[in-house]
Amino acid sequence: MALNAVHDHVAAARALAARLPQLIDESRRTAISLRGGLHGNRKVGPGSDFWQFRPYVPGDPTNQIDWRRSARSDHTFIRQTEWQASHNYWIWPVLSPSMYWSSARDIPSKAERTLIISIALADLLIRNGETVGTFDVERTRVTSAEHLEKLAHAMLATPPSIAEQGLNMHPGRKHSVLVLGDFLEFADHGTQTRNAIRHLGQYQNDGALVHILDPAEISPPFQGRVNFLDSNDTLIFKSEKFEDIAEGFKSRAQKWRADVRDAARQNDWLCDRHVTSESASPTLLALYQHLSERPNQSGSNGRGRPNLNRPIPDGHKTQETS
Repeated sequence: MALNAVHDHVAAARALAARLPQLIDESRRTAISLRGGLHGNRKVGPGSDFWQFRPYVPGDPTNQIDWRRSARSDHTFIRQTEWQASHNYWIWPVLSPSMYWSSARDIPSKAERTLIISIALADLLIRNGETVGTFDVERTRVTSAEHLEKLAHAMLATPPSIAEQGLNMHPGRKHSVLVLGDFLEFADHGTQTRNAIRHLGQYQNDGALVHILDPAEISPPFQGRVNFLDSNDTLIFKSEKFEDIAEGFKSRAQKWRADVRDAARQNDWLCDRHVTSESASPTLLALYQHLSERPNQSGSNGRGRPNLNRPIPDGHKTQETS
């Protein structure tokens, strides 16, 4: 049995680009299925839309008192409006050659699922009045759902390596940054990758790392002879009996996942994990709820250290050590 990242990742990338209209439609359907149960970023701030009344307390500006509402009660009330300033989000799907691999024909590639989550999240954020961009050469940013296809095409053109190009990315101050990928470059370029992610978290930027995994990278189903090939079809490891190295394989995979968690932790970012055999909706919901909590004026996200690991379905639980 030969196990390779992808026989021809260039051809796979072109095929994925050709299917982009279908992926956009699927992303929109996924976003629509969640949108009905979500609420906007309702918080007090400058804006014209009424939000709520609250009792007056000493020190409140008198020009915010709603005298008509106060006249109907024994108390004085302040009229509050909803914050309407747009926040900036950057979504970077890191489509490295290994992302085009899938362990089974009925399981989407990591690249395909990454794009679906990225586009669906962008759709949700844009419809909530936010600005969403990606790290292509043009640094494309959109504010209207009508331009979602433009953003999706730009996502296909983002750099395929965090280690090599992450230091060249410069999100603005107090922006939010989302990076999705399999992060396999931690194995060969761990220090550079960590430094690049730390760089993205500078200037009080909130964010998240989403580790996209094939189920075979969680619980390897291989038996007997297995050849491991890289994205250029070069043999990098041969096993006559995979069962003899299965525990070592799992141990290295646990360290790989721990490295990703540690990289998120250094920025005080969320770290989430998505397995391609599962629905995209739970991951999308967790990301939206995390990222849509807009940082306050001091630059802190107000949450303290985020929960670094969502509960993982029983079928994919593994005992890991950081």
